[in-house]
Amino acid sequence: MNKFIGVIIINGLLITAYAQAPFFIGPDSIKANGVNIDVGWYGSPYVYDWDGDGKKDLITGQFTSGKIRFYTNTGTDNNPAFSNYIFIKADGIDITLPSG
Repeated sequence: MNKFIGVIIINGLLITAYAQAPFFIGPDSIKANGVNIDVGWYGSPYVYDWDGDGKKDLITGQFTSGKIRFYTNTGTDNNPAFSNYIFIKADGIDITLPSG
């Protein structure tokens, strides 16, 4: 049992000795047609292939009206380029959620 505990301790020390601190880069704004996307407060972006073209699009709420914006990805998944937004509709009416 002592040998097993010794192996665990040595492995823990090796992992600690070779571990590297994570590297983070600064934040960046998401852009549509080169302009920062601004939905007001509390935007919750979600990336999903909404239109079924194999590229992940951007969906986010809009704080002041509770509408849901859809940005088509005209780039690639690795290098997305988002177009201007349209509001998501159901039966021709903008979908809204409680806001404010």
